[in-house]
Amino acid sequence: MRTTRPSSLNRRALFRIGGAAAAVNLTAMSARADEAAAPSTPMPPVEAFAAPPAVDEVAISPDGTRCAIVSQMGEEKTLLHFRVSDAALRAINLGPAKVRGLMFGDNDHVVVVSSVTIDLANFAGGNDEFSVAHAIDLETTDAVRLFANQKEFYNIIAGDLNRIKVDGEYRVTASNYRILGSYNLCLFSFDMAKPRSRLIHEAGPDAEGWVVAPDGYLVAFSKYDDQRKLWSLHHNLAGRGKSPDFKEIFSVREPLNTPVLVGQGRDGQSVIVAFNAGEHDGEYRELSPDGTLGPALDNDGGGRSRTPLFHPATGRLAGFSHHDDWLTYDYFDPLLTKIVAAAATALGPDYRVAIKGFAEDPRKLILYGESPKDAGSYYYADFSTGQVELLAHNYPLIPEAWISQKTPVSYRASDGLEIHGYLTLPPFRVAKNLPLVVLPHGGPQARDNIGFDWQAQALASRGYAVLQPNFRGSSGYGEAFVVRGHGEWGRRMQTDLSDGVRWLASQGTIDPRRVAIMGASYGGYAALAGATLDAGAYRCAVSIAGVSELNSMLDYQFRSSGGTLNRRVRHWQQFTGDRGGYDDISPARQAAKAYCPILLIHGTDDTVVPIDQSKRMERALKEADKPVEFITYKGQDHWETVGSHRIGMMASALAFLEKHNPA
Repeated sequence: MRTTRPSSLNRRALFRIGGAAAAVNLTAMSARADEAAAPSTPMPPVEAFAAPPAVDEVAISPDGTRCAIVSQMGEEKTLLHFRVSDAALRAINLGPAKVRGLMFGDNDHVVVVSSVTIDLANFAGGNDEFSVAHAIDLETTDAVRLFANQKEFYNIIAGDLNRIKVDGEYRVTASNYRILGSYNLCLFSFDMAKPRSRLIHEAGPDAEGWVVAPDGYLVAFSKYDDQRKLWSLHHNLAGRGKSPDFKEIFSVREPLNTPVLVGQGRDGQSVIVAFNAGEHDGEYRELSPDGTLGPALDNDGGGRSRTPLFHPATGRLAGFSHHDDWLTYDYFDPLLTKIVAAAATALGPDYRVAIKGFAEDPRKLILYGESPKDAGSYYYADFSTGQVELLAHNYPLIPEAWISQKTPVSYRASDGLEIHGYLTLPPFRVAKNLPLVVLPHGGPQARDNIGFDWQAQALASRGYAVLQPNFRGSSGYGEAFVVRGHGEWGRRMQTDLSDGVRWLASQGTIDPRRVAIMGASYGGYAALAGATLDAGAYRCAVSIAGVSELNSMLDYQFRSSGGTLNRRVRHWQQFTGDRGGYDDISPARQAAKAYCPILLIHGTDDTVVPIDQSKRMERALKEADKPVEFITYKGQDHWETVGSHRIGMMASALAFLEKHNPA
């Protein structure tokens, strides 16, 4: 790590201004695209949208006096930090790290989690993405890698990263596998000021993780025996200050959709378990130390995606967030309820607001907001004083007038199922007979929401309408909607997309003769399937890290799992169906049916969908004498972490679209 003088920072990437009045824009919305107004500013360059956002990660210290941000400058990450009471901004260069997380270990140290692509002996599957964690002293800039000098352990982390406070001293927990013997999962705690660790508990190789109270007390842990398909929960019967004494209090046989141990219950003794199958499917329940299951919590979720919320000081269950078009927060705690109400209006009436982190005093927090004029900004707020201070704009090179608005839409699939999604219209264009890009999400068990999407915005800026359907199998609409996607990979999951095209055409919004499809990961598969299996729907297709041949992809998953038919493999098979039908839904096997030009984009360091999938598709298309282009990016991973490659990928995609489906 090396210190960078604040004066050398790229000030467009992060800046701070004082005072709530200066930080909050309360002006009214300007005229939008349906008026076909002339642009007052030139079209932004592609990097205005495709460059990594100014804020990768953000954190607030336990006492609420410091903030830290990881930002990307060029190809390198920079850790920016400051005291709220002091205007001085300091920076620490992290190099070209693939940062995945940031937290304060205490008030003077942060823990930066990054990942490396490497092949480690003792781990199955060859190259994989492993997490590493560094504790960084913000005053000296000294960095210590967790597990760096721990015998019998690689210097990686498996998970269980928590801040605890024991006898007045902050420590950080992390788990790792002992690489000798039976590969037990072990939980350690680390002193932030000194490079030393302490073994807290050693579980077996089937352990999944622990619930740790803020005072360091181990409440419970779970494990899954993949051979017996048995999930079990083990509760600590020992009192505080004593050696852990775990007893199995609950178990259930489940081959795939196992329960998940989530956190502490409301009384600090019980734990919260999420059930994903069986009679309690879709429910969160408290499990007491004697194994008694409490009633279902948050029963009014109505099938919406929801996530338990825990108190920033006590660590106990404090409410649930709900995920519709945007996040909403429903706390049990009266103070947190008031804070959420204040946060909702702190940035102005047009803002959508999300909470990104609390201090131990929850009145001090980090907010994220978006509005029709703001592509996403971060703020520090102290509701004990009323202070609201801007930290950073994520996309400062996008002028307000070029921010396109997403609109929720719904339509009926060919079998009558209602499909929800989002439509982004291009600025300065009348919403009639527009060219369209269908942009399906990855997963497939994921979803798009109404938040700012840099790919959709880049496409809209070039004159395209953008449809992002949450096809059957997507999360966020209840378990029944997910199940509707089982066995429908390449089938109704695919026609849900082109049904949306036909609906938009019937509304007169788009020109059905000028439609393209583009996506990444599962969305990349959908692009390839659209160009081969859904005849005549699209003029061209762009696949970014897409699956092309399901048998080889499942074999890859099998090898990566150590040659076992584990939960990851079985999860895939829920959607793909019987392996005997894979050739029929594999674009590489159906390349002779390709009816439009295809662009393949893939990074060489992708460990989720290996680059071999794009190579297979290119080879099959060339053998069938079909038009194809293939662009590789050295060192790029599945999450498009390398900034210059991310810009290059988008520029290549736009050039291809403008050539084959001009706006």
